[in-house]
Amino acid sequence: MKTVFSILLVLSCLFLQQRNAISKTHVHVVDGLASNNPPLKLHCASGDNELGWHYPKPGDDFNFSFTPSEVVTTIFFCHFWWGAKDSAFEVYNTDGNCGKDNSQICYWLVKEDGFYFAHDHESPPASAYVKKSGW
Repeated sequence: MKTVFSILLVLSCLFLQQRNAISKTHVHVVDGLASNNPPLKLHCASGDNELGWHYPKPGDDFNFSFTPSEVVTTIFFCHFWWGAKDSAFEVYNTDGNCGKDNSQICYWLVKEDGFYFAHDHESPPASAYVKKSGW
């Protein structure tokens, strides 16, 4: 009986590891500003993960990966500052941006006039982005 339990435990762990590796979500925040003057500053976090402060240069891609919870809603937000402008919003929400359509790749492009979103593309073309909000 002890052997059967041990085998089931090992198989369960292997199954969970494989499921987590396959179901990772990737969020990218790309600095699409024309110049670094003033520089873009951003801070991202969730209820469980502190992703820190970042100071990308034009063209840089700040990105992170995670496995969304199957029990509670997973939310990541970012706060952006660019000169006198600032904006904060959810870059991932299980029930909203990126999560609702089961996308596993989310891209946010920061531009002078606001924030653009694309999903399910590796390095999406400019035509894939849709403006979601201004500053």
